[in-house]
Amino acid sequence: MARTKHISSHPRRSSRKKLNWGQSPRQPEGGSAAKQSSKKRRFRPGTVALREIRKLQRSWNLLIPHAPFFRVAAEFYLVELFSDAYLCSIHAKRVTLMQKDLQLARRIGGRRHW
Repeated sequence: MARTKHISSHPRRSSRKKLNWGQSPRQPEGGSAAKQSSKKRRFRPGTVALREIRKLQRSWNLLIPHAPFFRVAAEFYLVELFSDAYLCSIHAKRVTLMQKDLQLARRIGGRRHW
């Protein structure tokens, strides 16, 4: 049988503070102890990081905004394509980049970074 907590039917009377006229109010004893107990809790190194990782793994929100990430990915693709095409033009003993160099670079497409 589960234990239950019994509440008394008589309301408790709060003790009144005794007013001392002409005297300064006393500070509660252990005032410095109260300050020490209100110290901010310090977790061990890595605990907060692991908690944050678990929280982010549970969420489905994008951490990087879609449009800026898409721009960076497109820029990376174009830079790689043009650098490969320029290598093709150098291989053909030319300095000018031509359309056939771009086509060859796309056809070869040797680098896959994903």
